[in-house]
Amino acid sequence: MEPKIIKKEAFIIAGVTGSGDETGKVWEAFMKLNKISPLKNQVGEDGYEIHMYPGGEGPGEVHVGVQVKDARVPAEYKVVSVPAFSYAEFVIYPAKGYGSSNTEMNKWLQANAGTYREGRLGDKNFAIEVYDKRFKDDKDPASVVGCLVPIVTVK
Repeated sequence: MEPKIIKKEAFIIAGVTGSGDETGKVWEAFMKLNKISPLKNQVGEDGYEIHMYPGGEGPGEVHVGVQVKDARVPAEYKVVSVPAFSYAEFVIYPAKGYGSSNTEMNKWLQANAGTYREGRLGDKNFAIEVYDKRFKDDKDPASVVGCLVPIVTVK
């Protein structure tokens, strides 16, 4: 699996944060909140999952939501600001399982360790799953989720 390398400007995701092993529950909380208090400054319809890993064992955190123009959102929302980065975009096929591409991603990162290292969000490793028009549903074999792994060129 050879990822597409893309550059992305800084952006903000407004949503809900929770335990990385309860992503479905975090999405449910976001959808409920968004019905009660809709975001007025949303950019597009894509959904985002930012998986943050502090290192060591454990599920880490997940922040789910949508991109917004700025951090002026209702107080019930949490915002995560993602700095500009280059990303290796991998594809996940949800019908095969959300972890189905992890081995290929790790192999690519290891094989390219002399060229790239993973970028960090503060003190955490992270990856972003993008739910755009390619995502149909978890069971559809044609459904795709983009997985953005931040990369920094090794000097």
